[in-house]
Amino acid sequence: MGIISSNAYLAVFSAGTLIGATSTYILLKYLRKLPVNNNIWKPGMEERFEFEDPNDEYRLIMGVRNDLKMQKGKVAAQCGHAAVAAYAKALNHTPKTLKRWLKYGGTKIAVRVDSEQELLDLEKKAKELKVLASVIRDAGQTQVAPGSRTVIAIGPAPKSVLDKITGHLKLY
Repeated sequence: MGIISSNAYLAVFSAGTLIGATSTYILLKYLRKLPVNNNIWKPGMEERFEFEDPNDEYRLIMGVRNDLKMQKGKVAAQCGHAAVAAYAKALNHTPKTLKRWLKYGGTKIAVRVDSEQELLDLEKKAKELKVLASVIRDAGQTQVAPGSRTVIAIGPAPKSVLDKITGHLKLY
């Protein structure tokens, strides 16, 4: 009986391995055919310090909730989440704006937001002006309650438009 059952296990294992390897091969072959947009970030862009028209600079504003009293590392992590969310949203919805923002150095500015209501008001104002906004909610595993809105990323967008939304806020 031991030989029969070990042969059955070997057959099942072999079939599973074959199916898994075939599926992986087909998936990788399919993924290679998907178009890739490599024109957004070009070598040397991270070293640019002078820009064509600083009056029409593109920026990303991150409003950090000051009332939560998050530590610096927590703020940095939440701003990182906000920047990635803004990038992903812009890549899907406004790729030309994203390209302009990166052309201007990918400027990110953190400002103070005094309350959750003020953060929500900023989101509403951004939507009215047709500017992308991403609100970050924390998982609540460290310093703040689960689901707390910690940061809002507004943009990327031209400075002149962002000033209408966040121009009154102080730097963080």
